[in-house]
Amino acid sequence: MIDSSGLYTLESYDIKHPLAEEMQRKLTMESERLRARLRQELAELRERLSPSPAHLSAILDSMRERLNPLTQQLQSSFSSNTQDLCSQLRLYLQGLEKKATKAEASPALYQEAFQGISQTLDLSSIKLAGLISDFQTSANGVIEHLKQKSDAEEGTAGSEVWQAMSSKLGQDLNSLREEAQSRVGALRAQLEALLESSQPPQTEVADGLEQFCHNAALQSQVLQARMERLFIGVEEEAGGTSALPLPSSSMQEGGSLREDFSVKLSALIQDIMHSMQ
Repeated sequence: MIDSSGLYTLESYDIKHPLAEEMQRKLTMESERLRARLRQELAELRERLSPSPAHLSAILDSMRERLNPLTQQLQSSFSSNTQDLCSQLRLYLQGLEKKATKAEASPALYQEAFQGISQTLDLSSIKLAGLISDFQTSANGVIEHLKQKSDAEEGTAGSEVWQAMSSKLGQDLNSLREEAQSRVGALRAQLEALLESSQPPQTEVADGLEQFCHNAALQSQVLQARMERLFIGVEEEAGGTSALPLPSSSMQEGGSLREDFSVKLSALIQDIMHSMQ
């Protein structure tokens, strides 16, 4: 079950830029759309899906229960990191705008601003990478603990579940790292190009920062949805090799429904992520 109590809220950044306000509105709408569609798809799946093998269900339920607090903590840390970063970036921008208004702008001033922004991005990226690594270490510890407990009680049955979970978790976290690095790299390149000009367009600089902050906030909003997609992928993979038999018709129907939901969830997440482009 997806706990959405704090998933779709985002504290105000004290944004006054018109584009930022519009992005905040769109982010809220996208978050609500994600929550509504996830609930609808999950409800339909629960109504129609034949029960999965008891052992597999127990394993997945245990992992969901134990990993959910870690996911919420990661999401909260992501949001806090984004808020801190964007607050610092806006301070740089405000200082730049004030000096430009007073005719104090110069290539050296813009270069200094870019260096400050670049250093801030580097520090934030290091912190973000640390958050992801800490989450991965904690999550792998939970998975290993549950595996040992399951092996002691049930033997090695269902070992493919643990292997699939560890593998898919690692892949998804690598994707998360790459997305964050790509986002920072794109902002750095955009600002460097803008600030190299003798009179950088202030609106474009501000828009670039706000677009970055919007995308970073949106990434944290879909963390739990990504985790749910991961669980569905594990269930599909491990369910296909489960030692506990089901009638062939039930297996075919259940597999088809799980695959259908997984496709819909993946498409939904991709739709949200594409809106960040």
